Amino acid sequence: MTVIFVILDGAADRRNESLNGATPLQSAEMPNLRQMASHSLKGMMYPIREGIAPESDAAVFSILGYDISSYTGRGPLESFGAGLKVTDRSVAFRCNFATIDKNREIIDRRAGRIGTHDAKSLEKEINRIHLGLDGVRFRFKSTVGHRGACVFYSSKEPLSANVSNADIGYIRKGNISIAVQEGSVALPRVMPLDESEEAGNTARIANIFIDKVIGVLPHAQVNRERLGKGLLQANAVLLRDCGVGLPKVDTFESRHGMKCAFVAEMPVEIGIARLLGMTPIRLRQIGDRKKRYRKIAELVRDNINDYDFIYVHIKGPDEPGHDGNAILKKKILEEIDSSFFSLIRDLKADVCVTCDHSTPCTLKAHSGDPVPVMVRYLHSDKSDSMPFDEYIGSTGSLGVIMGNRLIDYIISGEFDGR
Repeated sequence: MTVIFVILDGAADRRNESLNGATPLQSAEMPNLRQMASHSLKGMMYPIREGIAPESDAAVFSILGYDISSYTGRGPLESFGAGLKVTDRSVAFRCNFATIDKNREIIDRRAGRIGTHDAKSLEKEINRIHLGLDGVRFRFKSTVGHRGACVFYSSKEPLSANVSNADIGYIRKGNISIAVQEGSVALPRVMPLDESEEAGNTARIANIFIDKVIGVLPHAQVNRERLGKGLLQANAVLLRDCGVGLPKVDTFESRHGMKCAFVAEMPVEIGIARLLGMTPIRLRQIGDRKKRYRKIAELVRDNINDYDFIYVHIKGPDEPGHDGNAILKKKILEEIDSSFFSLIRDLKADVCVTCDHSTPCTLKAHSGDPVPVMVRYLHSDKSDSMPFDEYIGSTGSLGVIMGNRLIDYIISGEFDGR
């Protein structure tokens, strides 16, 4: 029996006054998901472990059954998923286009959610920059919207991933970053986190890059046009989640004996799935959300007989969480239900639905809250009566589990709680 494994990015939330004290999951009209949930086992899950507000990358790596101690950071996976060359002698960063003022204070970490077309034009401007450092080169790639990736290569100076983030939204904790509520608005400098020559080299190179980008972007034609339209300029790039090389891991198929594929919208999830040896089911860019969600479902349906495991990652709910828009988050969940789950509901497959993290609209950031998980075994009559939302607690059949155990539990059908 094929397993369809669905991650609703950031769908979990907290109670919100704009929804009469309910969460978006609780208030959304999702008859198809609720029908599936009525025949499912349910529980709660800490994507990594209790007390961590994870980024999507580390959470997905964990939820797919891998130990984050072997993780090398989001930068390499983001870059790998974007098609950049990642080596054991390069350092890679996840990037955001951002808006800063003349004092280098951050006005908007996402440059007014700049569109992909404008961002692609700025990519060209950035890649024309010369760092002026002997033996050092870089490659920057704009991906989706304000997002990007950058890899630095050095033929002479050794480099290290042990540097801080130049981003006020996330702080480094070992080999992963933790979401924090935005505090200081000053654009941080990249700082070495140890006294090694390698960390010092990386911090110096990254800061030179940031300074040169700030010197170039305000003069770009796209930014002059944006200014004329009253839009925020994308006049800076934030760097975070530095890493060296890709994690050395077994493929998903070699671990579980399952032929697997994936459908994902964002580079980091694409990078992780490719790293784990999953076959991509190509999804072309579709601007209309409903059409995109329906296309994802059609791709799953059309490939279900060719694979034992299909991983599906849907980005939609996370963005309105970051923007604090609970009403839009509810609407997007309803669109996912009517366009995606309506086609998935009756497929002959076992289905797991969960989230990679919670993105409460009241925080506008990821939280360390546990997220709901449901598993529908097609040929089982076992189910839990509670709805699929953030308040299942420990009363569901699955208990409260840790993310890196989920896949083993699904395949074995044996849940032992935490």
